[in-house]
Amino acid sequence: MGRQLRCVAAISVLALTMVAFSGAFSPAQAQELLLTNLVLNNYEGRIRVRFGIEPSGLERITQFLASGERLALHCRARLAQKRDYVWNQEVSSAVWESELRRLKSGDFVVTLPGQGPMADKDLGVLFRKHLNEILIDLGSWDRLERGVTYVLTLDLALGRPDVSPWIKKGLFFWSFDAVRPVSYQLDFTY
Repeated sequence: MGRQLRCVAAISVLALTMVAFSGAFSPAQAQELLLTNLVLNNYEGRIRVRFGIEPSGLERITQFLASGERLALHCRARLAQKRDYVWNQEVSSAVWESELRRLKSGDFVVTLPGQGPMADKDLGVLFRKHLNEILIDLGSWDRLERGVTYVLTLDLALGRPDVSPWIKKGLFFWSFDAVRPVSYQLDFTY
């Protein structure tokens, strides 16, 4: 009798937990991060990737921030030598991270690496002013060989860093991101 009671209690707790978190863990509703003004160039002998980010919609991001969530903007740039019959050979990679949050005063804040926090009342203006020119350094330009085809891949994600890894792994089929992660690719021959 005690074992059955514990089993019923455990199932009830699990069901209540799923109902309570169903709104907080809902999928990203097809919003994504759009890439703007992508430039790959040689700046003082360094491979520089410059681009901007603009969300396709602000409703879901605003909803997360208004509920007190912090959001982490994660940008990963990878440069690889393109190969036909095997995997591309990575030349270099780098990560750029930022954080979005909302203050009690109602201002939206983005914390940029090396620059500190920037605030604005309008989330759209914050994206246009402070996330329209992201710079990622991919190392020395000398790594590139003339006549070789390369692939630049940008992975962009806006997720919730406060979600425990064991929950993410346990509910691997569920999206914990505020916006669906996207990947962009640029092939070029040097």
